[in-house]
Amino acid sequence: MNERRNSFRAGVSFPVECNLLPQRNYFYTVSKDLSVSGIRIVSNDFLSCGNCLKLNINLIDKVVDLKAQVVWCSKERVADRYVAGLKFMEISENNKGELSQLLKKIYNS
Repeated sequence: MNERRNSFRAGVSFPVECNLLPQRNYFYTVSKDLSVSGIRIVSNDFLSCGNCLKLNINLIDKVVDLKAQVVWCSKERVADRYVAGLKFMEISENNKGELSQLLKKIYNS
């Protein structure tokens, strides 16, 4: 996959509550990596490209809520689950700042 990243992506694992819109289909998972523009998550079910999700990402001392769109989803080779790349669609300046600060701490450590 040849793509350009607009922002630093850290391989961090945080608990994520996902709500597949508009059905209110909730599931809980973890992140595989995170940036200020998107997140990669694990899912037991295939997520179709273009689907929208409301996310609550638990950053230990704070929960960040945002809306994201599925950009890609593929089956993991060694496990019976999927990995999906999500792009943030609606993110407040405050939440963007929280993510940016966290990622700077990770990047500089």
